[in-house]
Amino acid sequence: MCSLAFSRASELGRLKPEGGADLLRQAYKTALADGAYTARTAALEALAAYGAGEATTTLVQALEDKDWAVRVRAEELLGKLEPAAAATRTITPAPGAPIAPYDDPALIGPVNSPHVFIETAYGTIEFELAVLDAPQTSRNFVELARKGYFNGLEVHRVEANFVVQDGDPRGDGEGGPGHTIRDELNERPYLRGTVGMALEWRDTGGSQFFITHSPQPHLDARYTAFGHVVNGMDVVDRIKPGDVIQRIRIWDGTAWLEPR
Repeated sequence: MCSLAFSRASELGRLKPEGGADLLRQAYKTALADGAYTARTAALEALAAYGAGEATTTLVQALEDKDWAVRVRAEELLGKLEPAAAATRTITPAPGAPIAPYDDPALIGPVNSPHVFIETAYGTIEFELAVLDAPQTSRNFVELARKGYFNGLEVHRVEANFVVQDGDPRGDGEGGPGHTIRDELNERPYLRGTVGMALEWRDTGGSQFFITHSPQPHLDARYTAFGHVVNGMDVVDRIKPGDVIQRIRIWDGTAWLEPR
């Protein structure tokens, strides 16, 4: 969903014009065909501003949305509007299958820590994946990289003394790989060079990741930390919005993982 569409949905929720709730309910239904979950959640959030009478039925329906991220958000909104009713309902179904089976030996007892090599016009950024602290997130990143997902993507966000962020094929901060993964919050602190998974709300990670320019303790245990830069922070410091990831390669400790 483009920024203009988000803005329009937000305006309907703020101004509450007559007939606006009907438009938002229809927008949610129409967006069911959209591969991105953000369009549906924008409609739900604006509809919730109209109050329980207008929003509850659609929010309850959204508890069974095809995307876990939408179900999570619908539950949160419903809980604010009708706490008693929300307490009797559960999100269905449970999240889909994880990136890798939870009993996968490679996740339970990895023999090494793969390294990621991000090639840019300024040089290469190398970071070590936190396969013990964030196994599913690390596996998700590796699988996307091996598909060439990140190759050619523009850096869409750079905030000085904060983060560099990439991994959005749309380039507007709203794109993703077509799936979400659950958070793996851990005790890794956000230091200079920590690699984290970007979120809109809980359990909405996918492909957008960031690297911190400096310590960011307010991010600790709020965003999945799944790696740390071991070489190339000078490259991170030089990156500007619009710069491109030329290629990402993965070294598993013994060999380069070939593209799939």
